[in-house]
Amino acid sequence: MSPRISIIIPVLNEAAYVGRLLASLVNEQDIEVIVVDGGSTDDTLTELKRFPLLKIVNSSLGRGIQLNQGAKIATGEILWFLHADSIIPANWREAILAEPGVAAGSFSLKFSEEHRMLKVFAAFSRLNHPLLTYGDQGYFMRRAIFDKVGGFEDYPILEDVEIQCRLRKVGRWKKSKSSLVTSARRFIAKGIIRQQLKNIGIVSLFLAGASPFWLSRFYLPESTDQANPVAQSPSRKPTALIVFESKKGRFTKLPLSVKS
Repeated sequence: MSPRISIIIPVLNEAAYVGRLLASLVNEQDIEVIVVDGGSTDDTLTELKRFPLLKIVNSSLGRGIQLNQGAKIATGEILWFLHADSIIPANWREAILAEPGVAAGSFSLKFSEEHRMLKVFAAFSRLNHPLLTYGDQGYFMRRAIFDKVGGFEDYPILEDVEIQCRLRKVGRWKKSKSSLVTSARRFIAKGIIRQQLKNIGIVSLFLAGASPFWLSRFYLPESTDQANPVAQSPSRKPTALIVFESKKGRFTKLPLSVKS
């Protein structure tokens, strides 16, 4: 018998996308779907009511917070964390269960919009490398592994990069050849090359020790006003330096002494 899979989807104003993802999961067996809302002000909650078997959780805003809240009530042996704008491949279950011995894994990526540079970015996402693997590729792992590493950090951004470093230290990471399709809305809105250069710069600074709370000001829209309260917490300070060791091909988390 296949293990039960808990699918956890954090949302904030995703009415235009989340229904499509949920509709693709309606007839699946041995799953539970948990949607964690961070305070949507559009029609997201109305859209969710179309799917009566959902578990809906109201949460404080912040992707790491929302993902942890969803995991807290999950009953599945396997956790699969998805973005609301994802389009999942037909063989998603087989891809997740193909190698049960791995610590965690993700899918490759495609973009819903057609553009030459987006195809290049998608091609690089097929490489099983920590600098080319992010949360929009649909992280999956056994519940026991998630609990072992302690869940996601409460970061406004880069919570996916941070947990990946801990998961890769626990065991092998699997990169599926099957692809999730995601929206390129941020790339289209901000400029494809400009946004990718910004992404590279932010991740590089993070790996060099910059605070994700400070970096969020360069990534999140309106990060200095009340629309993004997570990005404003002056009391939150980085507690670790995360360094990528290129020779070893892995992240190392070094504790910092934080002065009050």
